[in-house]
Amino acid sequence: MLKPCPTLYHHHQSPYITTPTTATKREYLKGNWTVQETLTLITAKRLDNERRARPSTISRSKPGELRWKWIENYCWDHGCFRSQNQCNDKWDNLLRDYKKVRQYQSSPQQTQSPHHSVSYLSMDRHQRKLHKLPTNMSPEVLEALNHVLQRKYTTHQQQPSVSQSSEQLAVKSARKVPEIETPVTVSVIEQKSQSQVKTWVQRRKVRTSVLAEHLDAEKKIKRNDTKK
Repeated sequence: MLKPCPTLYHHHQSPYITTPTTATKREYLKGNWTVQETLTLITAKRLDNERRARPSTISRSKPGELRWKWIENYCWDHGCFRSQNQCNDKWDNLLRDYKKVRQYQSSPQQTQSPHHSVSYLSMDRHQRKLHKLPTNMSPEVLEALNHVLQRKYTTHQQQPSVSQSSEQLAVKSARKVPEIETPVTVSVIEQKSQSQVKTWVQRRKVRTSVLAEHLDAEKKIKRNDTKK
């Protein structure tokens, strides 16, 4: 198994985190993750999910610390020399960034006006920063996260909660069924509109006649006053 040679950093601060283990002493890399390291972590997390989803997998009930140790071993075997804590922290950051990108891509502005919208991958760093999006997520990482997390979100939305009773599910499904209203034909609409117009014209005539009578009465009063 190949390990990065620490002699390359002879004149600089060591980029490794030295952690003793039961078998050998591992020297973990520090600093920013490369794209290849991130892709290796995403693959390890996907394989771990599939491994624990099998009914015959005994480690399904093991604590999270042992699961992340399995991910660390996979990453270490594939050239990603990071600790289980580093993998866990990096995965949490990836989930947070992916959620922001997903919410932006599924916003009404993006879905309703696709011709005027700007996709995340077509933005530069300045535009991503203005939209409060992660600035350094590469297309390869986003595609890999889509492959792993898209099914998870879809399955989670489609499957009901196990704790929900059958009565609660029945009530929810009944609420979702829209009520079928009686269709209104064009002739009925025309009849209603015509009757409304007639009623309005009649009221207008009555108001006009009352106003005319009122004006006539005022004129008579003025004439009587001038005669006196």
